[in-house]
Amino acid sequence: MVLSLRRGSLFSVACVVLVLLALASIRVAAARGVVVATVRGCDYFVAETPAGFAVLEWYGGATPTRGNGIVGDFESYGFIDVYDLTANRRIHVWVEDFWLTKSRAFAKLVEKCD
Repeated sequence: MVLSLRRGSLFSVACVVLVLLALASIRVAAARGVVVATVRGCDYFVAETPAGFAVLEWYGGATPTRGNGIVGDFESYGFIDVYDLTANRRIHVWVEDFWLTKSRAFAKLVEKCD
């Protein structure tokens, strides 16, 4: 079977492809949050974001401090660097979980730090 496209249709398809490529290349805006809980002697901490709470594990850089603003892609799993806006330093973290309710985030923190 041969697919025949009119000149206008071909132009429309090309436009759609270009728009999709442009959208794919746009980097997703980084999430903003505030460190709301840390536990002495434990590398895990909780950040509050507009989308919920994230449980993060500290792996280096600035020490997470309660009340500090952070920004980064901590709304997806894996190792990332977030930026501590208050300390003006990077923090290397593992994103354990995100978009949690407050009670679920604190339960996970207790589970990880027990």
